[in-house]
Amino acid sequence: MRNRDWTIRLCEVIKAASERPFSWGEFDCCLFAADCAVAVCGVDPAAVYRGTYKTEAGAKRALKKNHGSLEAAWDACFARVAPAFIQRGDVAMYDGPNGRAVAVFWAGEYWSTTDDGVARVDCQPSAVWRVE
Repeated sequence: MRNRDWTIRLCEVIKAASERPFSWGEFDCCLFAADCAVAVCGVDPAAVYRGTYKTEAGAKRALKKNHGSLEAAWDACFARVAPAFIQRGDVAMYDGPNGRAVAVFWAGEYWSTTDDGVARVDCQPSAVWRVE
């Protein structure tokens, strides 16, 4: 169930992340999306991952060990919906320039981490999770 003030909380998380640089295990796309999920509904899909990796290879090892895949990690917490039915606050997986990534849908745009902080990204979601 979404927090009563989830829109305010989500907006604050995105705003605070706008100038935070990308860093594996500290501030990457999955941790950002998980922070957004916490703001929306209080569920932290990255709880078992926080503080356990510092590189892309480490992230992949942690995913394989705990859930098997990026999709399975999000499936463990939220129900999938068809990309056409995405709503504000939902999480989308897409193929980015560096491989699979996740973004949060807000204000009609997809938001994800970049080298310079969170920004709008152009993407075609391959999977979407309803965050609630």
